[in-house]
Amino acid sequence: MGRGRIEAGMEQDKQDRELRETVEIHTQSIQGLVDNQLMLAAQVQVLQAALATMLLHHGDRAQLLRTFKGYMKISKESTPQLSRHMEALEGGMLALLGQGTEPNS
Repeated sequence: MGRGRIEAGMEQDKQDRELRETVEIHTQSIQGLVDNQLMLAAQVQVLQAALATMLLHHGDRAQLLRTFKGYMKISKESTPQLSRHMEALEGGMLALLGQGTEPNS
């Protein structure tokens, strides 16, 4: 009867080790995803700043606005699961492009 408890204890130790290893792997994976998300957010911020700088010096914002709206329509149709998340960013870009200030708005 003692041997059975020892074997059961050894099996439990093995399961505990495997569980700890699995948790460690998942923890590393989650941290990698967080790091990737932060890098992507930083890239988006840099690109937005560069784009805003370019837009401030462009001569035909009305044409850019029309083109942007067309590309946004295509983007939202091709990735409907992301379209809701694009709305606020799109609004910021539309403001930079002068929506509401062009004659035919």
